[in-house]
Amino acid sequence: MEYDLSVYIKSAVQGVPLLFVVMGLVWFWGKLGAVGKAQLFSSMGTGFILGMGYMLAVTRPPIGDWWTQYIFWFANAVYGIGLGLIASGFYEIGKGVVTKVVAKLLEKAPEKVG
Repeated sequence: MEYDLSVYIKSAVQGVPLLFVVMGLVWFWGKLGAVGKAQLFSSMGTGFILGMGYMLAVTRPPIGDWWTQYIFWFANAVYGIGLGLIASGFYEIGKGVVTKVVAKLLEKAPEKVG
């Protein structure tokens, strides 16, 4: 059984990178009120579900013994988990960068004398 790794690298749906879709949904869950661990778990869940859905759309489960099917499902689950971890990591890094930039700008802002 042979896997095409380019499928994992070129994950885009109608030209839209799947990672950006997951990151956008993580932001959306935050706007709906998910914060802290709830937002972290929602990003993992979103990445897992969309990653698995994507992989099932572009690859098909093999017909054969249980081992080849296990490898297929395991690889797809790892892809989904990886997508969720990457999206949540990028989101957290982005929040940290924005916080630092705003803090630096506020430090350099001239004080108004009333």
